[in-house]
Amino acid sequence: MRGDATAIFLGMTPLEDHLRQSGIRAPLVVAELLDAQDWTPFEDRYATTGRAPYAPRAMMGLILYGIMQGVSSLRALERLARVDLGAMWVTGGIAPDHANIGRFICLHEQALSQTFFEALTRTVLARSGTSTACLAGDGTVIEAACSHYRLLKEEAVRARVSKARIGHQQALPEQQDETQQQLDRAHACEQVFDARIAARRRHGKRTDTVRVSLTEPEAAMQRQKRGRGFAPAYTPSVLANEARIIVAHAVDPTSETRVVGELIDQSERVEPKIPRELLLDAGYFDDGVINATLARDVSLLCPPRPSTTDKAKGLYHKNLFTYDAEQDVYYCPAGQRLQRISHINASVRSREQTVYACNACEGCPQRIACTRSVRGRRIKHYPEDEARLALQQIMTHPGAQAVFRQRKAMVEPVFSALRQQQGLSRFRRRGLAGVKREFSLHALAYNLARAVALSLCHHLWEWLWGCLGLPYLATKKKIAPPRACVMMSSSHRHRCV
Repeated sequence: MRGDATAIFLGMTPLEDHLRQSGIRAPLVVAELLDAQDWTPFEDRYATTGRAPYAPRAMMGLILYGIMQGVSSLRALERLARVDLGAMWVTGGIAPDHANIGRFICLHEQALSQTFFEALTRTVLARSGTSTACLAGDGTVIEAACSHYRLLKEEAVRARVSKARIGHQQALPEQQDETQQQLDRAHACEQVFDARIAARRRHGKRTDTVRVSLTEPEAAMQRQKRGRGFAPAYTPSVLANEARIIVAHAVDPTSETRVVGELIDQSERVEPKIPRELLLDAGYFDDGVINATLARDVSLLCPPRPSTTDKAKGLYHKNLFTYDAEQDVYYCPAGQRLQRISHINASVRSREQTVYACNACEGCPQRIACTRSVRGRRIKHYPEDEARLALQQIMTHPGAQAVFRQRKAMVEPVFSALRQQQGLSRFRRRGLAGVKREFSLHALAYNLARAVALSLCHHLWEWLWGCLGLPYLATKKKIAPPRACVMMSSSHRHRCV
């Protein structure tokens, strides 16, 4: 069932003419971008018999245009299709109810987060004349759709499982389906709780503070933004280019670093065979992130974590010691040399490591801030430290620092727009799969909004040149990849170019 926007009139004025005369260009740009997409994969999922479904292009247009306006509720989208002129142009005048909108989103869940997102992003990149050569990454914490207060400790989780099991065993035949669902939810909650307890024990952290939500067990307790305390939340992450267009996105219950490889792979599918430079803040200074970029031959610019003291003892952190690879020695903040004294091979109980020590700590004026050991300060060097030290050395180069300063302007406004303009201050769907689906829609709508903004900028320049009586050359500005330090993956060395 397809609509026809050209058949909509306001009195004697066609809707398109009315929008242009009113200066409302967003629906026109959105409709043009959606018309350029291939909707065959969506249409192939529908049955050939029965009532004709709404056209996927019109349904997607309504959903994304609504999110651009800060409307994401299904009932609010249903109303928007009936009362908003921009929505009428994008949808062609169709007016689906909220149930059809919800079924459409669930039916095409896989395409929303992968194939369709990548295809639409390619179109936006082509229209804007930008590329994915230089990307900036960031993540944030967004509250889950559950209560702050109905959180379960270990005793309550075990009691819920026991109660659900007994209830299912004693239930009447007609109640078996309902009690089985309750038992499955309780078991899922218990599995998530046990996994988090095990993870905390592996890292030597307290386990008595672990809490889990019965209705949203996959969400983890995390500190909220702007001093709003702790609440169950998810951690979405994005990669954005210099025009602040999202080229990759992912959602994890707790980690920003765990999804870096997935983000790079998606950016490669959006625009393949382009050398990439990735700008990340100090929170991503992690062995997993470094290995992910090395494996994919991506240049990484990421400063070390700003730690000046050892967290456990309040002493100088290892990051303050400079390693000289040629002489195989460390230099402490006081300028003393720490020489290699032993090497330990990997075993069941220990990691492979090399120990460096200094014999000049006795009379050092900074000893009290460096070590409390009578033997003096010792440093343990692990194999993965080589990549970290190389990255630290790169970040001391003025060229790398100049490129890295672009990161904030490239990616941090993205989440501000998602929160303030699209209303994504709290997820409305439950479960990790539902949250991923919801965030994919927001990322799609955000990219359309960026395309609209860049198009309006083009028209503004055209108008200004016209006021000056000069012809406007409508050339697309190509953003060249900035010169920076390139990480060499083959030899695990770094060089500046």
